[in-house]
Amino acid sequence: MELLSFDKKFVRITMQDGEIFDGRCMHCSEDYAEYLLDRPEEALEIDHWIFFESDIREVRQIDENDVSLWMSLPLHRMRLEYGPFDKIDREKKTIELRLFDEKRRRIRVGDVIRFECTLDEDALYVRVKALHVFPSFEDLFQKLPLTACGYADASGGEPAEDMRRYYSAEDERKYGVVGIEIEQLLD
Repeated sequence: MELLSFDKKFVRITMQDGEIFDGRCMHCSEDYAEYLLDRPEEALEIDHWIFFESDIREVRQIDENDVSLWMSLPLHRMRLEYGPFDKIDREKKTIELRLFDEKRRRIRVGDVIRFECTLDEDALYVRVKALHVFPSFEDLFQKLPLTACGYADASGGEPAEDMRRYYSAEDERKYGVVGIEIEQLLD
């Protein structure tokens, strides 16, 4: 296998133990690999991780828009009531609102979220485009567009008060809040 041919391409690396890594790779020269880890052999680097030729079973170039690539990224599961689920499905809502608790602190830009509708078996897959962290929903709604958050306007009551249906003021103060900006991956 000639690792040089994969330089500066998006690849999927399958290790000898079956573990899979995806990302844009850079070829590491023998000197660099030897200097770094005292192993004189060719290597590929993805996000500062070094993969040596002897540890790699397969390297395959892939399309960045390939669904199987996105499905191999970290997957987070979240349940949604029908109303917000439908708005995301129709792309009327592009920012999901949550507490910035331990579970949400593990989310990174580029990760995939599977939203599951509480009403039925429907599911949506989205990619995280950005994370907007604030101390409170009041602060969040002052900075982010209401329509992107799923609110047509504030006439139906204060959006921050509406969030009290889901989260207590105490938990909001304890964790802070996050607006998870998303884009759909699958129709």
